[in-house]
This record gives sequence, C-alpha cells and structure tokens, in this order.
Amino acid sequence: RILLQCRLQRSEPRMHMLLRFCLLACTSASALTPSPRTPVIRMAAARATAPVFDGKPYSAEVLPATVGRSSAVLAGSAALFAACVPGLPDWWSTASLDPGACSVPLLTMAASSALVAAGWSACGTDLHPITAKARGVTPPKSYTFQLLGLSAPLLASAAVASGWQPLPVAGSGVELAHAVLPFALWSIDVRLLRWLNPHVSWSEESVSLPANYAAEHGDSPVGAVLACVGVVAFEVYVQQLLAAPLTLGGCPVLGSASLIALTAGLLNHALANGLLNGLLCAEFYWTVSLMFGLSNSVLPVGIYHHLMYSMPTFVTRYQLAVDEAPSPAAHTLLLHATLAAWHCAAFAAVARLAPPAMPLLAPLDGPSVPAGAAAWAGLACVGLFGFAAASIASDYARGEEAA
Repeated sequence: RILLQCRLQRSEPRMHMLLRFCLLACTSASALTPSPRTPVIRMAAARATAPVFDGKPYSAEVLPATVGRSSAVLAGSAALFAACVPGLPDWWSTASLDPGACSVPLLTMAASSALVAAGWSACGTDLHPITAKARGVTPPKSYTFQLLGLSAPLLASAAVASGWQPLPVAGSGVELAHAVLPFALWSIDVRLLRWLNPHVSWSEESVSLPANYAAEHGDSPVGAVLACVGVVAFEVYVQQLLAAPLTLGGCPVLGSASLIALTAGLLNHALANGLLNGLLCAEFYWTVSLMFGLSNSVLPVGIYHHLMYSMPTFVTRYQLAVDEAPSPAAHTLLLHATLAAWHCAAFAAVARLAPPAMPLLAPLDGPSVPAGAAAWAGLACVGLFGFAAASIASDYARGEEAA
C-alpha cells in the first residue's frame, strides 16, 4: 500500500497539485504542499495528532523576563490607547444597534463553527501544518483544518460571484498607502516577539522579511500567487461577510473584533489545531478585524495574512520559545495578549491620522448573473476551491477505505 501511494503521489499532474495547494493557502503557507518531485508516504507516516487542550503542563508559572517585558509593552499600549480612543467613538460605543442586521453575520459565524465542530467530531484535532514543520514532524492531513480553510473562501467567492456581496477593494492611492501597514507591522512584531523571548537564541535571518519569504516561496512563485489568492478570499469572508455587516448594524468595532476573535479565531482553530493555535489565532483575527476597520478594504488585511503565513524561519524559533516555556499555554496567552494590546493601541493612533480607503460596503441585492471583474473573479475562485474540495474529499474517502 505504501509503494502504491508513493506511485500515485509521483503521478499527480502539476495542475492538480497547484489546486490542492490553493486550498492549504487559505490558511497556511505554500511550502506545506507536497511537491510532485518529492513524494511523501502519506498514510504510513505517524499522524502529528494533538488534543484540543494542548499546551500542558498547565500552570501559572511564566518566565520572569517575559513578564517584565510584557508589562512594559502593556503599560505603553494602555497609555497610547487612552490618548487616542476618545476620538474614536465608533470603536467603543454605538448610537443604535440593529439586531436584524447583526443577526446574519452572527448566524454565519455560528454555522461556520458548527461545520468545524462536525469536522472535528469526524476527523479530530491535528497539529497545524506550520507547527508540525517547526517541530520537525511530518505535517498531518488536518482534515478539520482543511474544512475550515476551504469553507470560508468558498462561501465568500460564491457570495461575490452571485451578486450577494461586493468585493471590498478600492484600487486607490489611499488603499495602497494602507497596504504599507502590514509590512511595517510584521517587521515590528517579529522583533517584539524576539525581545519577549530572551530564553532562546534568535538569528537576524529569523526576523528578516526577505529571508523568511524566500525560504517559504523562493522556489515557487506560482505557489506564492496562489497562497495570496487563497488568503485574500478567506479575508473577504472574515471582513465582508462578518466584520462589515456587524459594524453597519451598529456593533462597535471593538465588539465585532472580539466576536470574530473568539469564534473564527479561538473556537474554530482550537478545534482544528489545538488550544495553543486557538490562542494565537484569537489575537490574529482580533488584529485583522481592527486593521480592516482602518481602511474598509480587504487588500491590506490579505497582505498581512499572506505575510503571517510566509515566515518559516521565524516560526521555528517562536515554536521553540513556546515549547521551552514552563507552561506553553500560559506563555502563548501572555505573548499574544501583549500583541493584541499593542496592535489595538497602534491602530487607534493610525485611525486618528489616516482616512479610510473606502466606505464600508453593504451587502448587495443578489442573486444576479456574474457581471464585472469582481463577480468573474469570484466565479473563478468558486471553480478553483470547488475543485480543491473534490480533491480533498476524494483523498479523505480513499483514506477511510484504506483504514
């Protein structure tokens, strides 16, 4: 059986592999997809499984150096936020809340979490492929993670293609100016996390964006493009189908960001990849939701998402720092609470200085026949993700038969 699977892996057409890659690109980096030139014994490899409640041993013990440095960042962030937030009333209060308008994104979040829970019940929890690579183990199939990573962009693409939702891209100079933010934030964050983790050694290469990006995508420019397409489609789901209607319905920005962080981030990713990944993703979705509120465009958010999944050299050192902490869960919580506070304060300052790239876009009247570049792009993505879904379902079925 092992030899047969190796032959099947060698014989997969290149286009088929690229489409499978696009699925993983929705939520992971391009290098995670097996290359046709390097077959992987998939069913015979030990699964990198993990319980939902990973991160043990649980304790309140944290590294004193990390606590001291995090406290300084938290204090500075609180001071900056307190100075900026009075001028941002839509961040923390609302004149009127429309329960009807907010019910649609809330139901969408509930349905997504129910789908992930069903996938978890059938397939269980696996290490995130990036975490597995950082620990030097074979990345698992992670069917629950793939279900999460595919369902959201497929829904978003269908909504744009059918005329139910617009594509939140402005194509303006202001939008391009906002697109600089993710590059600056990435560079600051990796250096901040290095400073917060003095118990492990860090090379300059580990915090270099060009070095990390080359390590992830250097030999696969097509893969880099597909990765970017995947995460932009995923962010259309998070921002246009969840964040935008919540804000238009009167939910404060901080409130909608918290809801998305707890559901799309903590709950869904903890079921798919364990508690440690859920804590990390709660901060990530908090960040991207606030970032979207600065521009109302999906472009800066998609770029940030792409960069965050293009940092293998950094992730190897970060994962070592977490694994060597007395309590990995407590350490992860402290690190990402610090990042969440810093991001909130920094974005509040940016919001006081920079205008949005475009107004928030309300849902359209759909359904309609695809018309315009956005609708045709959405239709193309429906085909791409649909083909990937069929490939994954077939792979899962073969695995079940073999078992």
